[in-house]
Amino acid sequence: MRLFILIFTGFIAPILLVALLVTNPLDFGGGKGLSPSQNNSNVDIVASIGGINITREEIDRAAEDNFETLIQVPEAQQAFFLSSLVAIQKIAARNAISEGLANSDAVQQRLAYQKEKILHDIWVAEQIHARVTENDIRVYFDTYVAPELAKQNENVEEVQAHHILVATQGEAETVIKRLEKGEGFAALAGELSLGPSASRGGNLGYFLAEEMVQAFSDAAFALQPGELSAPVETEFGWHVIRLEDRRVVPPPSFEDLSEQIRAFLEQQERNLFFDELLTSYDFQVYGEETSMLQEFDDDVPLND
Repeated sequence: MRLFILIFTGFIAPILLVALLVTNPLDFGGGKGLSPSQNNSNVDIVASIGGINITREEIDRAAEDNFETLIQVPEAQQAFFLSSLVAIQKIAARNAISEGLANSDAVQQRLAYQKEKILHDIWVAEQIHARVTENDIRVYFDTYVAPELAKQNENVEEVQAHHILVATQGEAETVIKRLEKGEGFAALAGELSLGPSASRGGNLGYFLAEEMVQAFSDAAFALQPGELSAPVETEFGWHVIRLEDRRVVPPPSFEDLSEQIRAFLEQQERNLFFDELLTSYDFQVYGEETSMLQEFDDDVPLND
């Protein structure tokens, strides 16, 4: 699914930048990925260790908790990376329980803190969500977003392609010969491709030029639907690309952007809400000669 991401900057009149991002779910299927199964409770089991199941929901939580690290991991390795993190956590927890750590003071103190944090997160999210109305979102769209979209005159094109990723140029040339002899692209991708899209027959869906590495994009966007590329080298290996379709991306509508505008407005509202909480109660910090919340001088640039 394609998401239109808004990046807002500034403090008085936000400047809008509309970017496009293709989001793909982690690949737990296919011959080279992890094969999901379901238990009797219809919970997706994507891995296991020592007889302990790891669910897709646990993987999703691990992705949230380790987002900054995850974005540095190649897409093809993300499923294994997250599964490894959860697996280590589960084995460590089981061993800790067997050693009697569950009732220790250190564990109980941290559990109490985590309970408070979970209650905080859920309560604050509910409060903030209620403070941003549909009318607020519509007004922001009409005031800031729609005028910026109206200024964008250039058509943005995206393409749909399949690819087969192999390790060497020779292997890529062999793939092309087999395709020219009539073998099916999807079948060859499932058999040979080293990429996470192998389980989907090499299907990459629709993408913009800037969403792929340059060499790959240059080759894909130079093709016409139905054409095959020559072998294309990138940092991931050698690709054989078949273009399926080209189309112009329509400008995003209010419905496309409403959730991202809500997220932006809720973040602004969150800061105000926290200020209100601190000033509504008798908040004191002991043993500090200066305020913990230092005032920023607008003339002094912040460090990157």
